[in-house]
Amino acid sequence: MDKSGEICDACALKDKRIKVIHKKNGGVSAARNTGLQEARGEYITYADSDDLVGRTIYTELIGAMEQNGTDSACCSYEAFTGAGTEQGMAGSRTGVQKAAGSSRSRVETCCGTEAFKVFLRENNYAPVVWNKVFKREVLKSAEGLFLFEKNTTLGEDEKWLAEVFCGRETSVCFIAKPLYYWRRRDSSATHTEKEGITKNNLDSIRVQEELLETVKVLQDAELEELLKWRLYLAVMDVVRKCYKRRDTENFRCYYQKLKQIGKVRTFGESGTEKTRRLVWSVLFRLRVNSNIYAEMIVKMRKLWFSFWW
Repeated sequence: MDKSGEICDACALKDKRIKVIHKKNGGVSAARNTGLQEARGEYITYADSDDLVGRTIYTELIGAMEQNGTDSACCSYEAFTGAGTEQGMAGSRTGVQKAAGSSRSRVETCCGTEAFKVFLRENNYAPVVWNKVFKREVLKSAEGLFLFEKNTTLGEDEKWLAEVFCGRETSVCFIAKPLYYWRRRDSSATHTEKEGITKNNLDSIRVQEELLETVKVLQDAELEELLKWRLYLAVMDVVRKCYKRRDTENFRCYYQKLKQIGKVRTFGESGTEKTRRLVWSVLFRLRVNSNIYAEMIVKMRKLWFSFWW
């Protein structure tokens, strides 16, 4: 056990605006929900454990919100390990409009469903909550606060952001500057390779399927294609794991799921190339074991030639 609780208590003694809540570990969603329910300030933000934040992140994000009159703000980020940093992948920011009074590309704004599509499409902004700030007043509807889904280990951020933005007028300004530093751990929940099909995999697939069903009422073809693309990648990750563990039964099951998804539209050259490499790497390894995995080889070849538009 570290001394983070003691450090927080010491900070609260120095500044009466700080409220510390000691809560038994019940998962990240439960902790976030408790914080959101107890918060009384004007703004809400989140930070993941072990990550780092830039010294000016909240000054710049809130300043951009006030200058542009938006309900939220989002900055770029950098991933880092013990060896250094890996810059967050920059995207084209298609569909984002330049904000009033800003430099040419530093700050841009959009709102509602269009904002959520930017999170899905642009890797440097991402459908996560830790690089964003929100006005507390926009995080609720007539039914109450937008709470995070419990018992979900991967995809809870994306689902929550969909509630906050899709079909609503929630606005956001984007700052094309890395102010948040996300720690990439090989042993973390999002980078576990030793197990077979994990709860992370199942949650990722389930969240995309549920979002696809939820957004149908919006009749937004691009949004559906974005979610379909993300679902395809989530299922492909399981297919790759099935190969590594020689799990032919689950391979057949998830291959059928890929067929049900059908052809997908790729978003950005990096996404296309990433998926081509993923399919090809699985196919190449299957060829090495062709006597055992003949059926897999045939099916992966079909994916190689038909998965993208």
